[in-house]
Amino acid sequence: MGINKLTVGEDFTPDPISLLESNRNLGYSIEEAISDLIDNSITAGANEISYELHWNEGKPFFLLKDNGKGMSNVDNELINSFRLGSKNPLHDRDPNDLGRFGFGMKTASLSQARSLTVISKKEGYTTLARSLDLNFIAKLKDGWKLKLVEDSVIEGELGYLDALSSGTVLRWDDWDRAPDLEDDFMALATDINQYISVCFHRFIEKGIKISQNDYPLEPCSPIPQGEGTDIFSGPLSLAGNKKAKQTAYILQHPRCWKDNADGGNYDVIDRFNSYRLFEGFERQQGIYIYRCDRLLTPKGGWLGLLKKGNAAKLARVVIDYPNDADALWSLDITKTNASIPFEFKREIKRCIDAVKNGSVIKIVRGNRIVNRNLTLNHSQIWKISDDKEYNSYKYIVDVDHPIFKNLIANKKIMERDLTMLLEVISSNLPITKIIENNDTDPSKHDRMVAKQELSKSELELARVIFLHQMKTETKEAAFSWLLNFEPYVHYEDQLKKELL
Repeated sequence: MGINKLTVGEDFTPDPISLLESNRNLGYSIEEAISDLIDNSITAGANEISYELHWNEGKPFFLLKDNGKGMSNVDNELINSFRLGSKNPLHDRDPNDLGRFGFGMKTASLSQARSLTVISKKEGYTTLARSLDLNFIAKLKDGWKLKLVEDSVIEGELGYLDALSSGTVLRWDDWDRAPDLEDDFMALATDINQYISVCFHRFIEKGIKISQNDYPLEPCSPIPQGEGTDIFSGPLSLAGNKKAKQTAYILQHPRCWKDNADGGNYDVIDRFNSYRLFEGFERQQGIYIYRCDRLLTPKGGWLGLLKKGNAAKLARVVIDYPNDADALWSLDITKTNASIPFEFKREIKRCIDAVKNGSVIKIVRGNRIVNRNLTLNHSQIWKISDDKEYNSYKYIVDVDHPIFKNLIANKKIMERDLTMLLEVISSNLPITKIIENNDTDPSKHDRMVAKQELSKSELELARVIFLHQMKTETKEAAFSWLLNFEPYVHYEDQLKKELL
C-alpha cells in the first residue's frame, strides 16, 4: 500500500483561542512580563519609560508608556506587532535590539491579563489603537482578529500621546492574574520596582528614565562598587565571532565597609541591605549574564558550575554577550534563562574557582577585623573544636580568655562559679536555631557590628577590666590591652571618652 501523495500541502493553522490560551502559561512572572515590555520600549529608542499599576477598587489595570519611535499603519506596522513570531530569531538584528523571538509583547501581556491594548503614534502619522482581547476572539468564528478601540475608552492615553511627537502606550485590562487583595497588590508593586531596578540598572545609569507610578527608579547593580572590590576581566576566547566578555568580582566583606568620607552620614547597614537584593547577600553569589546590557539573571546562582556556599559568598562573575549569540547561549522566550555554551564552561569554571579562592581570603580577613595590636590567640571568647567522637563541631566559651582571668583576679567572681556558668552557656548554645536562621537568611550573619556604641553592661565590664589592668600597667598600656579583645576592638573612640 503506497503513501497518499499530495501536490499541495495541507493547512494546519492552529485554533486561535486554543493557541493564545496555551501561550498564557509560558512561565512568565509579573516582573519578567513587565521587563519584556520595557525591552521593547528601549529597542524603540525611548529614553523615558513609565509603567503604572492601579488597584482601581479591585479591578486592577496596568499601563506602560514610552516616548519611543511609535508605530504607524504603514506596512501594517502596528498590526504586525501583534503577530506571534513577528520577528525571525535567525535574522540579523540591530546590536541594541533587546527583542528575540517576536513573541514578547503578546505572550508577556497575555500571561497576566486577558486584554492587551496598544495605542501608538509615529511622528508624522495619526495615532492608532488596537486590542488583542481573548474574550472577543473566543466569540468569533475566524478568531485571528484584533478589536477596534473607541477613543472614549482610551481618552487618557490619547492625551498622553498628544503631547509627544511619537510614543506608545500599552494597557492591560481584565487583569485576571493580579493579586486579589489590595495589600498583596501593593507588595507586588514593590517587588516589581526592585526587579526592574536591577535588570535595567545599566540603562538607568546611562540616562534612560524608568519610573513606576511616576516614581523614578534608582539603578541597583548586583555588584557593590567602590567598597574594596577586586576586579579582573577578559574576553571569552571561544565560539568564533560570537564574542562574550567575562568579568570577575571579589567583593569586600561587609564587615570591612566604612562610612563615607563626609562624616559618616551614609548608613553602612542601609547600604548593606541594598546589596542583599532578592536572596540575601550570601545567596546572591554567582553568575550574572547580560545581553546587550540587559541583565538576564538578576538572582545570580552558579548555573550548575558550583554549589552555593559560604566559601563563594563574596564571588560574582559577570558575562556580557551580544544579541547575535542568542542561539549559542540558548536564550529562552522569557529572556530570563540562558545556558552557558559547552565550549565556554571550562574557561568560566577556571574563573569561578579563582574568584571563589579570593572570596575565602576576604571572608577570613573580614572575620578578623581588629586593631593592629590584636593577638589572634586572645581575640575570641568562643572556641570552636571538632568533636571527633560525635563527628560534629563544638562551640565552647574559653574559660582561659584574659577577660575572664582578669575578672577572677579582681575577685569580682569566684573562679569555680565562673567556670560552671561558662560550661552551662557552652552546652546550651542554640546550634540548631543558628543553622535554621542561617538557612533562612544567611546574610544576617554577615552584618558588621551595627551598634553605634557599647551597652551599659559592656561598658561597665570594660571599666572593671581596665581599672584592674592599671594596677600593673600604665593607663595607655592597659587601654591598648583592652582593645585586643572583642567587642571592644570595634569601639575605640567610645572607650577613649569613657576611660581616658
